[in-house]
Amino acid sequence: MSSTVTTSPSSAGSDDGAFPAPPRAVPASVTEERKRKRKESNRLSAQRSRARKQRQLDDLTAQVAALRARNGAMAAAAHDAARRCAAVQAENELLRARSLELGARLDSLLELIQYMDAAASACSANVYNPPPPPPFAGGGMQYLLQPQLLDATTFNCY
Repeated sequence: MSSTVTTSPSSAGSDDGAFPAPPRAVPASVTEERKRKRKESNRLSAQRSRARKQRQLDDLTAQVAALRARNGAMAAAAHDAARRCAAVQAENELLRARSLELGARLDSLLELIQYMDAAASACSANVYNPPPPPPFAGGGMQYLLQPQLLDATTFNCY
């Protein structure tokens, strides 16, 4: 069973102004073949589109995984830096306290040296001028290590 389908030309007329050409008869098998080819083309195009979207999804999924790994590494590095910063701050506090302690101890030792120099100069002049009271008598020399016992021979005063 062969049927024919008529088609009309796309233009309204010819260039010479004559009447339009009569419609051509196209066999039904050709029309069916065109439909089948169009369906196949559409099916392949849709398949390519789905494959392209799947590749994009896979790429984005891989990118998310890489960014999460990078984020984890950066978070670990930040945590480590914060831990080291806290350790350095604690060490700085200890060093500040030690610096204050050593500064006070140095001041105490300098006061003791001044006292001993004054006592030595009084003895060497053979003048009896009693030395001033020691600065630690009022509690100003709290950082001395050990008190030292001195006798008259220490300053050559006999």
